[in-house]
Amino acid sequence: MLPDFHWQDYLKVYKMKFEHIALSVSDHQEIERFYTNVLGMKQIKNFVLRKGLAANIFGINKEINVFLLQKDSVVFEIFVTTGYRKQTFDHVCISIKNREEFINKAMLNGYKVIRIKREIFDLIFIKDKYGNIFEIKEM
Repeated sequence: MLPDFHWQDYLKVYKMKFEHIALSVSDHQEIERFYTNVLGMKQIKNFVLRKGLAANIFGINKEINVFLLQKDSVVFEIFVTTGYRKQTFDHVCISIKNREEFINKAMLNGYKVIRIKREIFDLIFIKDKYGNIFEIKEM
């Protein structure tokens, strides 16, 4: 018989926090258009991921421009790559004060907003131009 497992005990021993979330875009202008203008993030660093390192880590044998963006404690590492990604279930969920104002800002900037009406609260998803999906909750 397995011992009782309690997540609280696990978290006390193995503390964890997010350092960053890595996403890809195909156009570096998307960083300003969506991540800066819509999400309100600031660029804190940019660098080139060298070809050999990219090959060793990701199996992609080319140099990649990378941008670190931050707002509050959230950091995105944005890889600028070519091509469009395949459809997946990957998404990032963020909570925002004044969610409706944020949604309007995204729509005014030409971003697709998916609203699923529900009794309790609507589900809201926004896609950047590369297809990264953001679930938006009210803070």
